[in-house]
Amino acid sequence: MSRSKTTTIFALGFVTWAAGAMAIAVYGFDQYEPAWGRGPSYQLGLWIIMVAAILVAIGFSLGTKPIAVPLPWWKPFACSGAFTLVFGALTYLTSYLGRLGLEQDLRLLFLGLLTFVSSFGAAKLLARHSSSVNKTCSPA
Repeated sequence: MSRSKTTTIFALGFVTWAAGAMAIAVYGFDQYEPAWGRGPSYQLGLWIIMVAAILVAIGFSLGTKPIAVPLPWWKPFACSGAFTLVFGALTYLTSYLGRLGLEQDLRLLFLGLLTFVSSFGAAKLLARHSSSVNKTCSPA
């Protein structure tokens, strides 16, 4: 599978996993803004997920350069599920930066940078653990 297909599957997997988790949070556990209601809260969450997916796609694409052997479609999809958990943890951790006095803009910038770096790292881990040929390939 080419680099663009691998990146597309990873980004679409991230959107799928994150949208599912958001739906469970909003409709299953009633985690939504009461003034807006469930639907608009879920829609805002989807917009945030789409912006994060752009950062994820860019970071993952840059990280997949060393993949020499084509990967089966399920490996990037499964990796995106694990990355969704990482993204949720990063979002949770950056919410604590408000207690340190950081403004919302800086917290969002910090979350964006961590999302980019962690998606790049996810691509590197996928390349390293997918096959022995990918472990020894020279960086392009």
